[in-house]
Amino acid sequence: MHEHKQNQCKRKVKHRKNVMGLIIFCITVCIVFMFAYYQNLRKEISVRQEWLETVLTREKKWILENQGPEGEIYMNGSKAGDVNPYFACMAALGLLAETKNCPMTETEKKAVGRYLDWHTGILLETDGKMGIYRKESGKLIYKEKADSEDGYLGMYLFLMGKYLEKTESTESTDLPESWKNGISLALKKIQSLMQDGITQVSEENTTVYLMDNLEVWKGLYELELAGLEDTQAISEIRKKIQKQIEKIFWDDANQRWRIIGNSDRYHQTEFYPDGVAQIYPLIYEFPVKEKKKQKVLYDQFTESFQWQKLNKKRTGFLWAMTGMAAAQMRDINNLVELVGNYETEYCKKRKYPLYTGEAGWICMECEKLYGLYERKIKTGFILCA
Repeated sequence: MHEHKQNQCKRKVKHRKNVMGLIIFCITVCIVFMFAYYQNLRKEISVRQEWLETVLTREKKWILENQGPEGEIYMNGSKAGDVNPYFACMAALGLLAETKNCPMTETEKKAVGRYLDWHTGILLETDGKMGIYRKESGKLIYKEKADSEDGYLGMYLFLMGKYLEKTESTESTDLPESWKNGISLALKKIQSLMQDGITQVSEENTTVYLMDNLEVWKGLYELELAGLEDTQAISEIRKKIQKQIEKIFWDDANQRWRIIGNSDRYHQTEFYPDGVAQIYPLIYEFPVKEKKKQKVLYDQFTESFQWQKLNKKRTGFLWAMTGMAAAQMRDINNLVELVGNYETEYCKKRKYPLYTGEAGWICMECEKLYGLYERKIKTGFILCA
C-alpha cells in the first residue's frame, strides 16, 4: 500500500515536470517568434524611414530652389511667378521639418529666417493687409488683395512660432526688432478682427469661417509654445478662440462642423470647402473635446473622397495637407499612399498643380510619419518585452 502511494507521487512529480517543460518550451518558442517579428518590423520600418528622409530632403531642396533674392518663396518658379504669403508660409514650415537622421540644416534655417524677414517687412509696410505678388520685369508687383486677413495673419504666426521653437530663439535679445514689431502688429490685427471670441475675414468682410479661425488658433498656439515674454497675453487670446470655435462652429444636431458661423450650408458631395472643413481641426491639431466624433468625420471624409489618391480634378489643387489629418488619426497606410502617389506623379516634372506650399505639407507629413514609425517600433518592443 505504502509502495503504491510512493509510485503515485513519483508519477505526479514526473507529470508536473513534463508540464513545466512543455510550458517553458512554449514560452521559449513564443519569445523566439516575437523577437523575429520585432527584428523584421525594425527592418521594414527602417526602409520606410529612409524613404521618408529621401522624400523630405528632395522636397526641401525644391523649396529652396524657389526662394527669391529677397527671401520671398515663389509658388512654382522664381524667374517669373507668384508669391502668395499664405502658401509661402506653408513652404517655409516644410523647411523646418526634420527627422532623427535628417535634421534641419543651417541653410534651411537661414532660408526660413530670410523669408520671415521678407514677410515681416511686407506685413509692416501694409499695416497687416497682405496681398498676392507677381514677379514682372525682375520686380515683385502687388497684384491683388489677400482673400482673408485673419487666415494670413494666422499662418504668419504659425511659422514665426514654429521657427522660434525649433531654433530656440525665445529671448527678446534673440529677435530682430522688426520681428517683434511684426508679431505685435499681427496680434493687434487679430484682436481687432475678433467678434465674440472669433475672427472675421477682414474689417470690411464680417464673415467668420471655421478654417480661418483654426489657422489663427494654430498661429497663437505655436507662438505660445515658443515662450515669448508676452506668452500670458497670447495664451488668453488663444483660449478665447479655442472655446468659441467649438461653441459656434460645431453643429450638434447634424454632428458636423459648420463652414461659416451661424450657417447650416453643407453639401456632402463637395470636396471643398464642405468636406475639407470636417477634417480641418485635425490638420491643425485642434484639441477637439469629443475625439470619437472627429474620427467618424475623418472616416466619412476618407470614404467619400479618397484624398490619398491626390485627385487634382476636384479643385485644381492636390490638397496634400489632408495627410496631416491622417497623421493625427495615426492612419499610417493612407498617409504612406498619399506620399507615394505624390512622389510618383508630381516630383519629376514639377508642373501645375504642384506648388511649394504642397511640398511644405509633404515635408511636415514625412516628419509626422517618421514619428509614427518610431512609435510603432517602441510598441513592438513593449510587446516583445
